[in-house]
Amino acid sequence: MTLVILIAMGLAALVMVVGSLMVIVAAFRQSVLWGLAYLFLPFAALVFIIKYWAEAKAGFLTSMVGFLAVIGAIFAVPEIREGFVKGSTALAFLDGTTETKRDLTAEIQVLRDRIESLEGQFAQAGPVLAREYKDLEIRRKALKAGDEAMIGRFNEDAAAYQKQNAQMKAIPQELATAKRALDGLLAERAKSAAAPAGGRKVVMYSTANCGACKMAKQYFAQKGIVYEEFDVNQSRAANEEFQRLGGRGVPLILVGEKRMEGFNPQALDALL
Repeated sequence: MTLVILIAMGLAALVMVVGSLMVIVAAFRQSVLWGLAYLFLPFAALVFIIKYWAEAKAGFLTSMVGFLAVIGAIFAVPEIREGFVKGSTALAFLDGTTETKRDLTAEIQVLRDRIESLEGQFAQAGPVLAREYKDLEIRRKALKAGDEAMIGRFNEDAAAYQKQNAQMKAIPQELATAKRALDGLLAERAKSAAAPAGGRKVVMYSTANCGACKMAKQYFAQKGIVYEEFDVNQSRAANEEFQRLGGRGVPLILVGEKRMEGFNPQALDALL
């Protein structure tokens, strides 16, 4: 098969050369200057073909047929064709046009970290802002008319308080958005992933401020283990289920019918 392709390629190359010679002969027939310009001057060949299309047409079309036949013969070789496809795929990847596989586990961990951070900010900001509000109220009542310096400082501090208060009020909305996104990613990963932990469902009951829970989640992320997480402080249904299971502390991790309280990597490996 390869010999046939090589012969076809040789014949196609010969046709291409014959076509090129026909155009050169047409150029010399027009004039010696056109012939020499065709051979040695850049773009002279293109100008000649356009200007004297009737004379150059036969040779030009013959050379193009030969050229296309050479290309066809080259791509008829399987190794060359496969190499071209691989090269095109690599270029598309470099251009960013090839879709890369998403790391859902990493995205989920980023969202969980973001949710924990927002919850921590909200919990800390509440008492601080409450104290600042009381302080501002005391200062407001103590303001004296005409004391421009004191009034100016009060207004600056009040404006800073309003800004911080507005940021705190935006946190619940951002939390809700992040949690919806997390639910979507968890559902997507559950559909695309293989059966978790050898076909056994993995569930973890946790709380936002639980250090052992965070270590367990990092462990799951490193291992690429699909699991469901329920915050017993955020969900009444999760808390009731946690109590029904006899949970005494978090994390409570269920692997199929097996369970463990607290987090220990070696013990968890045994369950998985």
